[in-house]
Amino acid sequence: MRKGQYRLGLFGFGVAIFLLGVSMQAWAADKLTLSNSVFQDIEIKNADGKSEIKRIPVETAFPGSELLYVITYKNTGDKPAEDVVISNPLSKELLYKDQSANGNNATVTVSVNGGKNYGEITTLRIPTTDGADRPAKVEDITDIQFKLSKPVLPEESGTVSFWVVLK
Repeated sequence: MRKGQYRLGLFGFGVAIFLLGVSMQAWAADKLTLSNSVFQDIEIKNADGKSEIKRIPVETAFPGSELLYVITYKNTGDKPAEDVVISNPLSKELLYKDQSANGNNATVTVSVNGGKNYGEITTLRIPTTDGADRPAKVEDITDIQFKLSKPVLPEESGTVSFWVVLK
């Protein structure tokens, strides 16, 4: 089986969030489909006056809003999809919430240079204007990557997710 890298684009623009189409880079032999959803938790009062948290799809969000990005993958082919990597660039309007990425059988790494290199945030460095470098911070994260540790079997699906704050 060929190795494949799947890139999913999710972007936030200004005050409103517009979900753009999914763009994928995949090897032709793999039939992994990706879809994305964005949610927000809101507090509502139920009929007896008690507050509860409800997760709703986001169409519009305001600065400071916390948003949950969920990427659903499914193997629609007849062979296992192996060595699956899902990479998601973050728009400049989004700030990744540290340690919020999640996915069954997924190892999460981040990039601070537009997806050129990935690693743990504690190991990444940012060049400075004086020719040196400094430790990377959460606000430097430009991309999030999920590497699935198991092949995705035919007709199998799963999700990976992460939280961001709209700047």
